[in-house]
Amino acid sequence: MISHLLVQHLGIPCAHAPALAPLPLDQQLDPRAAAEELGHTFLPCVLVGLSRAPDLVAPRDRRAALLAEDLGAVVAPAGALGGEAVLASVERGVPLIAVSGNPCVLQVDGAALGLPVLPASTYSEAAGLVLALREGLNPGALVRPLGMLRAEIPGLPSQAPRP
Repeated sequence: MISHLLVQHLGIPCAHAPALAPLPLDQQLDPRAAAEELGHTFLPCVLVGLSRAPDLVAPRDRRAALLAEDLGAVVAPAGALGGEAVLASVERGVPLIAVSGNPCVLQVDGAALGLPVLPASTYSEAAGLVLALREGLNPGALVRPLGMLRAEIPGLPSQAPRP
């Protein structure tokens, strides 16, 4: 929250790191982790992250920005749906396609979060769903068996479908 506030007010990339008490020295330490071992603040990781951070885009430069209303769908592994980008997109009504053929360590799926998802087995199937959404097709019409249809005639009470 602190970093987000500073970015908003200063208009520059910002980050923070925790300050911890020194840990006991590990004699078997991998040299690639030595900076973190000596720093106690994990600041080297934060600085590397900042050096790779995307550039900030001024709100008035709309052509260079990708906004939620520009998205037709979000595609993510079925077990990794708890990220901020996924949740913010779903909150804005962007369809979420969950790919089950990409196993991951996380087990944060649509059922656990109560999210409406369009299931896909593979990324190629997800690409087909993206195309269907783009063309205005109902993704439910692409699977078999099709669900029962209800006939509604204006002025008449609706009837349940016959088996």
